[in-house]
Amino acid sequence: MTQPSSPFPLPILTLPSCLIRPYHPSDAPALAQHANGLQIARFMTNMFPSPYTLANAEFWINLATPATAGSPTLNFAICDPLTNTVCGGIGLKPRTDVEARTMEVGYWLGEAYWGRGIMTDAVVGFVKWVFGNWSEEELVRLEAGVFEGNGASAKVLTKAGFVSEGCRRKAGYKAGRAFDISVFGLLREDLK
Repeated sequence: MTQPSSPFPLPILTLPSCLIRPYHPSDAPALAQHANGLQIARFMTNMFPSPYTLANAEFWINLATPATAGSPTLNFAICDPLTNTVCGGIGLKPRTDVEARTMEVGYWLGEAYWGRGIMTDAVVGFVKWVFGNWSEEELVRLEAGVFEGNGASAKVLTKAGFVSEGCRRKAGYKAGRAFDISVFGLLREDLK
């Protein structure tokens, strides 16, 4: 007897603590639930809604799903490995012009999943997958910005091989205050 097929897209990564896969329209309720936290939103850009509603989740899933067959998927769901339920997100933002071979990596994880090593596993696996799926002509460098006060994210990046490259003083402004943004970088050759 065959098992029924899952309605979800196949994972790009199956890791010990999580799955990383493209979003699916049925992810919206879980996405809205886990993304709707002030402790998450405080370290995200202002484009990340707070509160995070079901309509926000549906909009994001639609945006994160490429409309054309030739467009690569850049944003993925981090899922519980036992239930395939979305508990976070990870993705890429390409740079342009002279920085066209650089992409910014961003991520978040629902508070109920903090403290389990999930984000470290996800970032380590994801950056290896990224460099394995984009050629050197397309991608040489990944970078990430860490908001002042987000030491957990800085630790994740360091464990994933990123190097602290400096601080952009008072580069961010959110919730009525200016804050520093630390820059972390990872070169293709850093993984060898």
